[in-house]
Amino acid sequence: MGFPTRRCCAVNPICHSLPRTPLPMDTHTYPGRGLSLSQLIFALNEELKRAAYSPPFTLKAVSQLDRDASLALATVREWRNSFARVNRIPMDILTLIPAYLPTQKDRFDAASVCCHWRGVLLKHGPLWSQLYLIKGEECVSTLLERARGSALDVITRRDIPISTIRLISSRAERIRHLEIIRTDWEDVITFSGFNSGQLPLLRTLKIDFPDLSKLRDQPNVVIPPSPHIFGGSIDLEEFVFNSWKLSFLGHFVFPRLTTFVLRASQTSECSALYLLEFLKALPMLQTVKVNLGAGVVPRGVPEELVVVLPNVETFSLHIADDLTTQVYNIAAHILCPRARYASLAYSVDDDDMSAILEAFPTSVPWNTIVHQYITSPIDEVALEVKRADGADIESSLTFRSSDATAISFGFNVDDTGIAKVDLDMPRAEMGWEIFSKGLTTIRDHPLLTHAKQLCLEHRAIISDPYMMLRMAEEVRELFGSLGPLDKLTISGCDLHIFVANFLDHPVLDNLESPIVFPQINELIILHPLMEEDRVECMDAIVELTSSQHARGIPFDRVAIRMLDIPAGMEEALKRWVGVVDCFEKWYWQE
Repeated sequence: MGFPTRRCCAVNPICHSLPRTPLPMDTHTYPGRGLSLSQLIFALNEELKRAAYSPPFTLKAVSQLDRDASLALATVREWRNSFARVNRIPMDILTLIPAYLPTQKDRFDAASVCCHWRGVLLKHGPLWSQLYLIKGEECVSTLLERARGSALDVITRRDIPISTIRLISSRAERIRHLEIIRTDWEDVITFSGFNSGQLPLLRTLKIDFPDLSKLRDQPNVVIPPSPHIFGGSIDLEEFVFNSWKLSFLGHFVFPRLTTFVLRASQTSECSALYLLEFLKALPMLQTVKVNLGAGVVPRGVPEELVVVLPNVETFSLHIADDLTTQVYNIAAHILCPRARYASLAYSVDDDDMSAILEAFPTSVPWNTIVHQYITSPIDEVALEVKRADGADIESSLTFRSSDATAISFGFNVDDTGIAKVDLDMPRAEMGWEIFSKGLTTIRDHPLLTHAKQLCLEHRAIISDPYMMLRMAEEVRELFGSLGPLDKLTISGCDLHIFVANFLDHPVLDNLESPIVFPQINELIILHPLMEEDRVECMDAIVELTSSQHARGIPFDRVAIRMLDIPAGMEEALKRWVGVVDCFEKWYWQE
């Protein structure tokens, strides 16, 4: 039974106001619909009238009309939502937003912002190419479908079901990034054999073996296979290898590798020759970062062997529990003629006093190492000692050449938790002992005679007056060995040991001879420590500038950064210094 025309028009007056022919297309059309808003309303109205005049007006026809009307209204709402600012972002920019989100969960959330975002992002395959196999077959299958033909980033670990692995093996040629975590050799070999060993897109490979303590029930992880693993990945660019055994390196060869990161927690004595032979086969390397555990020694390494890494720009070699300073002996066998930055460091426990006495390299390996990493004269020297992570002590002695090449010698003391009374030396005294060794190293090596900039930093008070006297003597001897400086920076140090000449101090008065500053163009003092002698130390700075002026070598510039600069100090300095720059600033603002 149909509805009368008059009643229809009374209920829907819009029927009379709409034209009987389709309206022209609006300039703004909803993406992918092909119909403007007015055309959608017109079509819906025509369908209502057709149903009203149709004699067989059945329940089926009404249901279909209801579905059509719901679809049309949903389309209208979606079209209307397209005017919201969040939906006016160009599609090429919208697809970039998830790429900057840190986690996969964030990308899932981005696809749930609205229907428009979801529709656009689901069609962008690269957003769904990161596959965590531990999430299961259903999740991986869904992401593979969304990723379409995009390159894949696969993260896996032990005990992944074979059905999930099969999903990846059939698409192995698309793997771009492969990360195998907490694994054993069986898993590594499985992935290495995908696609008959040919992984043409693989650019990054990360392998993480578990600790030795967790290998007792896994005999297959101890004996690696004989052929080269991932031998078909000839275009691999980055290899990150976390292993408990250095000798496992012999099972990998990547001739085009540019980045190599190694952490080998060796638990028994092992020859560094495994590392040197591996590096020798990688002529394209640009970045090398190696962290080794105790027990790595140059045993079996020919004395004349020097591995040349012609393209390396960043090189670091760190060894833990290195009581015999093997880091320098190993570094002497590696030549990086184009390195812009090199870092050689080792760490010891705080219960080993003898290691602290050898904090920085002696003259034997010194000349060899510096010449292998720095070819230009050394222009800047920086000695830094700081407390990190509670009681741990970190120190570095860094040299920079005139062409901005730098090499850093690091020495760290790890806190073992031993009670203070059981230590051979208090931890606070350890820091100043390391600082002393650094000053001695700077003073004794002739390669530093051309240095024009010197930075000394150790943010710690000297509580022992006899240690203070000793450190003042070290400073005196250091300054006596230096030529003219462009810049001297004293950062966070106890100021007493630098201005002892100008203090009335019962212990510092026992200096064998006065501290004589060399000619310095620019003096920078950052957040000095002075305890209760604050005013006296600040007055001593003014006296120092006056003394330099009287000697005919005045400072061109003096800059001070600290809290509560004494009133009148800046004016007092201006009498003896060309430029004075005093600024009150918190230490943490640097």
